[in-house]
Amino acid sequence: MRKIVSLFMIFVLVIALAACSNSTNQVDSSKNADSGDEVKELKVWVHVSADEPEGLNYDLRAKEFEEAHENVKVTVEHIVKTGEGSGYNDRLNAAITTGDLPDVITLESVHTASYVDSDLLLPLDENLDQATIDSYLDAIVNAGSVGDHLYALQSFDLSSPVFYNPDLFKAAGLEIPADENGNWTLDLAWNYDEFIKNAKILKDFMGQEPVHMFPDNSGWQMYAHSPIIFSNNGQLVGENGLDTDGYLNSKQTMEAFKFMETLFREGIVSPTVRENAFALEKAAISFEGPWMIDVLTKEYPDLNWSLMPYPYGKEGHQSAPHGSWYVAATKATKYPELTSELVAHLTNKDSAKAMEEAAGLIPGHEELLASSEKYSEYPRKLMLDQLVETEHVKPKSPIFPVLEDVLGDIVEGIALETDSVENLVEDAIEKAEREAARFK
Repeated sequence: MRKIVSLFMIFVLVIALAACSNSTNQVDSSKNADSGDEVKELKVWVHVSADEPEGLNYDLRAKEFEEAHENVKVTVEHIVKTGEGSGYNDRLNAAITTGDLPDVITLESVHTASYVDSDLLLPLDENLDQATIDSYLDAIVNAGSVGDHLYALQSFDLSSPVFYNPDLFKAAGLEIPADENGNWTLDLAWNYDEFIKNAKILKDFMGQEPVHMFPDNSGWQMYAHSPIIFSNNGQLVGENGLDTDGYLNSKQTMEAFKFMETLFREGIVSPTVRENAFALEKAAISFEGPWMIDVLTKEYPDLNWSLMPYPYGKEGHQSAPHGSWYVAATKATKYPELTSELVAHLTNKDSAKAMEEAAGLIPGHEELLASSEKYSEYPRKLMLDQLVETEHVKPKSPIFPVLEDVLGDIVEGIALETDSVENLVEDAIEKAEREAARFK
């Protein structure tokens, strides 16, 4: 994911972390000191650079952990990811092949099941007490769990909103849904039909595609566009994480694909990427990442923007994007309990506070939500509501990378009209089933 990082944000993080260093969340050295003269070395690999807020956070947390434990040395290595995670992922894959994994790694939360299936991750719940686990948001615990065990945690989470331009809405004669406080809340979200009807009104007024979506094949489809499928009670794969026939081509999933097809065929969404379409007021609605809030605020100060809920298919099945890179312990560690404790410390409440302050990320601990200033008011509160109150049903599957790829193929094929939706889906099932056969 793109991150907009400034020197100011890094400075704020340093201050926030320093302020947190004496809090009750800090590890108590008197309770956790390790006896004996042996130096226990723990290696941590992270996907972000040391000068980003997240990378700086990991370094400072690791230092805290060292100071709270006698004869413990924690080394954080920053292996910066590029593109869809290459660079970091290449190094990780090489270490898996050679059996040279570190004690702690970061990984995309959606890939947790793949790592668990390869027997690489340590179950954290076997070493952490339930009170520690319960402090995290349910969405984070669910994303980091596979089967009956918890394998990965994070101190923060993301929920991508849908941006809209109130000026263009009003100029086109659209009434913006609002509660008694003037906020567009989750319960006022548009369904498929309402979204298409109102988008057509915007198109007639603007004379061009009013909705911006990224139609190219990338991991973005799974993150940002799969909730459109899930909100129609559609699925991509069965509970075993392997069967796609009967799920990827189910009635509910096909209805969602047909909804996407309508967006492209009716000239509501452009089949090719239009750079900065929303920022330049060439689109009235845009499916963007939450980092765009800072971009729009800083680079387009005159733009009037706000946030709207994700459209849904079937009532009661609202869904929205969430997820980030999580922290996990590997089975390569010689110190399971200590390493599990390190994962919890790298993602503790102080970490959550610092990352919210420096990077605007949603704090991942329950008790911090009520005191969160950034997410107590709309429009940002809509992102928090989406994270806490909507369904998150991304497949936990050992073939997740293939599911991600075939979903991208389908959406790109729909956008470019390379084949019928039915044929695109059948091709996707064939590709996914070939990969799934290795696990059956």
